[in-house]
Amino acid sequence: MHSLVPPADPPPSRRIGARGAGVAPRAAVPRGRTARWAVRVWAAGLAGALGLGAEVMAASPAAERATVAAEGGLEGWPRRVEDALGRRVEVASRPARIVSLTPGNTEILFAIGAGGRVVGVTAWCNAPEAARALPKVGGFAATTVNLEAIVALRPDLVVAGDEAHRLVVETLGGLGVPALAVKVRSFADLFALMRRLGTLTGESEPAERVVQGLERRVAAVAARTAAIPAERRPRVYWEVFDAPLMTAGRASMLGQLIELAGGRNLFADLREEYPQIGAEAVVARDPEVILGADMASTGAGALTAAGLRARPGWAGLAAVRSGRVIALPADPVSRPGPRLVDALEQVEALLHGAEASRRSAEDGR
Repeated sequence: MHSLVPPADPPPSRRIGARGAGVAPRAAVPRGRTARWAVRVWAAGLAGALGLGAEVMAASPAAERATVAAEGGLEGWPRRVEDALGRRVEVASRPARIVSLTPGNTEILFAIGAGGRVVGVTAWCNAPEAARALPKVGGFAATTVNLEAIVALRPDLVVAGDEAHRLVVETLGGLGVPALAVKVRSFADLFALMRRLGTLTGESEPAERVVQGLERRVAAVAARTAAIPAERRPRVYWEVFDAPLMTAGRASMLGQLIELAGGRNLFADLREEYPQIGAEAVVARDPEVILGADMASTGAGALTAAGLRARPGWAGLAAVRSGRVIALPADPVSRPGPRLVDALEQVEALLHGAEASRRSAEDGR
């Protein structure tokens, strides 16, 4: 998050990860791009994989298409769907060998009961623990995905990201490997994806049980925070990146997470999902809480009140003066998986403390 321009494969908290091993053929991308382009590509990837759309609980059109009943019915095979890139993908039979190309997809597959059939993951798929021991097929970016390694695993389903993986899924499709591109822009998109993967992997019933539990938790947070008046909702600045400064706009997952958790997104007036901003704009808006992903383990600078005091004009910010500068565990806030709901509940608790805990306990009675 801090002080480093995102590389071709950003750290896991940025959703995408490390370079793959080996010298097998890789999907190519245009060369000669600038560091600014790299930042924007990274932000677009984050927005696509983790962002929530304009309606927190409304699925995006891409997700709606992906949840249309598969040809052949929900019980029979083959099953055909249209993926996030508008491609028709056919899964001939219940997949026995699945490859996941994003950490979020990996966590979903394990959560719905299909983890025992996952045979390959990325270098950044570190959860659950069982995923760590699986064969690695590279990182996230198209330049680091090892296509030869994927094909060697003989998958009958590859679950990828969205536009960032277009070259990968199209290449695999040309080789006869079913590759599904997915996109998450809301909690509803996330839950639709989990149900869709349940259908495509033959795990519909366990997927439905998991999703219903998560839906209840999100609805409970929404109900608790709906009654909080505007004057008791703290102004929240989420620092996505610090060089250049990037934050969460109105249409982003993080921006929506703030609002749903009972805060006021400091830059909710900006339409771009993850806009670049000036430091003076943060100072002028004076956030009461500053949040960000904890990137210390990646070697990036830590997000702390002491560190922010060194920035011109930031020592006087309400959040810095009160010490309400909080670095959250990176993976849950950066992956479209079940732990995104954990992150929502954590942010609610951070913003509203004892009151949130009391209301949560009352909900559980």
